[in-house]
Amino acid sequence: MGIIRRLILLFYVLAVLAVLVVCAGVCLQFIPPQLWQNELNFIIAREETLAALAVMLLASLILLTGVFARSGNKGISAASSDIHLEPGRSGDVKVTVPAIVEVVERAAITVNGVRQATATVYQQSGDMPIKIRLVIVLGQGFSAPRVSEAAVAAINDALSTALELQNVPVEVKVTEITHAITERGNRVV
Repeated sequence: MGIIRRLILLFYVLAVLAVLVVCAGVCLQFIPPQLWQNELNFIIAREETLAALAVMLLASLILLTGVFARSGNKGISAASSDIHLEPGRSGDVKVTVPAIVEVVERAAITVNGVRQATATVYQQSGDMPIKIRLVIVLGQGFSAPRVSEAAVAAINDALSTALELQNVPVEVKVTEITHAITERGNRVV
């Protein structure tokens, strides 16, 4: 849920709570009938009441669309800090997300046919703490399924060597097919 929907939900719930408190006061007869009937007649006669009802209807529709919105990332969230790999005798083993991204991108760019690679690490629950989404630019004349398969194998090999993670789920997405070889920065080995 985005920040806008959270703010709408906050004000919506506060308004509903205020109405509930007033209704409870009326039902328990803490508020005398003459007072609330006069106030109700005044509120109904005002044009601002229709505006407030329209705003509440709009907020209800926005929150209702949030209920039925599909989320493609169920159970996973983009990782932004350290990834906890496993507890050890000397302490927990944690690796930063940029380090994992660097390992994945270096492994992917070594595959023949991959011109550019951009990785995103997602943290998930379960046996495997991470999931990788790799966006690549494919060279013209190369098979996307074969290059994707080779990239997944290279990434799993690199993650196995560096982090001792076996069979990390990798999702490969080809965003562009190009015939040009892109400039790569100088690599220090």
